[in-house]
Amino acid sequence: CPANTNSLMSSDAITDCICNIGYDGSDGAACTACAEGKFKEVNGSGICSNCAAGTYLNRTDGSACLSCPANTNSLMSSDAITDCICNIGYDGSDGAACTACAEGKFKEVNGSGICSNCAAGTYLNRTDGSACLSCPANTNS
Repeated sequence: CPANTNSLMSSDAITDCICNIGYDGSDGAACTACAEGKFKEVNGSGICSNCAAGTYLNRTDGSACLSCPANTNSLMSSDAITDCICNIGYDGSDGAACTACAEGKFKEVNGSGICSNCAAGTYLNRTDGSACLSCPANTNS
């Protein structure tokens, strides 16, 4: 069989040679490894699929994508763990699990930025906040 293919025992035709898991191409021809950020989980002539958002694959010939760390997300077809960035309301480093902003702090964008303190006259009484709330009339913080 051609490169990166296999066939069942007693096969009698070149077209019985099918692509291995993690490779795509036509039956009977040499197959090519799926690119980083793409995968193929079955043998045969199917094409490689993009990794879904929230996953990544940092190698070729992959059979499954890897999940991003906790409280992070990535775009479709991500090919590195550093493509997994902190969600809104969480801080940390790209490619690592992120931590919820503490009460009184917020982060309004995705990425590795840090949580900011709520300004005077505003508050946030929960973790993982994306915006502070205005204090009620005739009160302050």
